[in-house]
Amino acid sequence: MKFIYINEKLTGQMEYGLLPISPNAELGYRPLELFVSSLTGCSTSVLANILAKKRIDYKSIDVKVSAVRNPEKANRIEQLTFHVDVQTETVDKAKQAEKIASLVLKNCGMIQSVIESIDIRYEIEFLSDQPKKGDVA
Repeated sequence: MKFIYINEKLTGQMEYGLLPISPNAELGYRPLELFVSSLTGCSTSVLANILAKKRIDYKSIDVKVSAVRNPEKANRIEQLTFHVDVQTETVDKAKQAEKIASLVLKNCGMIQSVIESIDIRYEIEFLSDQPKKGDVA
């Protein structure tokens, strides 16, 4: 990886392409966005692999992340909560959600790199992708 800083923007030359980084959202991705994105990317890939191994088919995985920061300590991240909705044909896998969440935390290298300094919460909910009776498709 190679980076260059010019005019309030750091640009990384990555394998995929250029990555603009700036605390100014008009100039690039903010560092918090990139940090959370790396944890989300890693954990979602791990989750998809676990679901495949457990033969749990899914239509989509939607992730919402909330952050708690401490303005008195350089605005550091103190807690991240990942709420993951897995759209699936059957929701009978809900009993497995907590165990699968634990496996994700244990096997995601990005999360393991920061788990001792940030309170990480990972919640999975299995939701039916089947239309409810009376719903119009």
